[in-house]
Amino acid sequence: MKQHSSRELDFMPEFDAAKSVVIRNPEKNAPGYWAGAPSAVVLENSIYLTYRIRRPKGEGRGVINRVAVSSDGIGFRDEFEIEKSALGNTPSIERSCLVPVAGGFRLYFSYVNPQTNVWQIDMMEAPSVREFNIRERKNVLSADAAGVSGVKDPYIVRMGNFYLMYVSYAPLPQTVDARLHATADAFATGLTTSNSGLAVSADGLNFRWAGEVIGLGKGWDSNTTRISSISRTSWGFVSFYDGSAGIEENYEERCGTAITSDLKHFLRISADGPSLQGEGGRSVRYVDSVRFGDKLIYYFESTRADGSHELRALPCNAGE
Repeated sequence: MKQHSSRELDFMPEFDAAKSVVIRNPEKNAPGYWAGAPSAVVLENSIYLTYRIRRPKGEGRGVINRVAVSSDGIGFRDEFEIEKSALGNTPSIERSCLVPVAGGFRLYFSYVNPQTNVWQIDMMEAPSVREFNIRERKNVLSADAAGVSGVKDPYIVRMGNFYLMYVSYAPLPQTVDARLHATADAFATGLTTSNSGLAVSADGLNFRWAGEVIGLGKGWDSNTTRISSISRTSWGFVSFYDGSAGIEENYEERCGTAITSDLKHFLRISADGPSLQGEGGRSVRYVDSVRFGDKLIYYFESTRADGSHELRALPCNAGE
């Protein structure tokens, strides 16, 4: 059975959330409790999945990032975790992205710098996912370096020896406002928006900001356009992104689709409405997908009827 270490697809099977299965539950069945923000990559005969555990704002927000491994894409075993207390008691941690490299792995992750209340992206490297050492992390992208109000949610695409890091960034407001970082989450203030940008690197350590790659839409995705994954197909590259129309939809974004031929300029396909939704029209966020043997598996975070968020997997046959 041939496996792929890159995020490469030959096609995009139909997405049917009703056929998906829960692979991680939130800590409690109540609003504000989430298991989600997945990112997946295949290496040899295993799928490695990163995901986040979140609690309500009054109970810690993003509290744990984990790396899990699976031999079938459904049953996962947790191998490593970052607790927020290990990051100087950061107000919150967000999505991470695991990248296989020669001699091991790199884990890129986003969190709020507790000294500045600003989102940034750091990286750790180790021979195995169990050997990551949080004390050896390195900052690879800061808000100041990008000239923005915050950067988070990294998604890495490797092109040979080059690294393309897609991130969610918050543009600087036109006027200075002390409220921007007062809550340690500029993205949730309504003073800025959540856009998708690109940083590039020749070594995966030193990144140069390349700017915006897909602008905000004019309707349902006019406040948020956050790239969650990019995959190669037989006809080009397809990207899933999270969109919202306003700050009132923050945390309940829906999924749109865009295509690109050069990985820098994206054409929005879902201009009139989201392309993927959960059961009952509920939110679907952070959609990623990998080819694994004769399956293509979608991973995503979805809202439940009780207001919590769960992590789901949707396996599809290669012929679908």
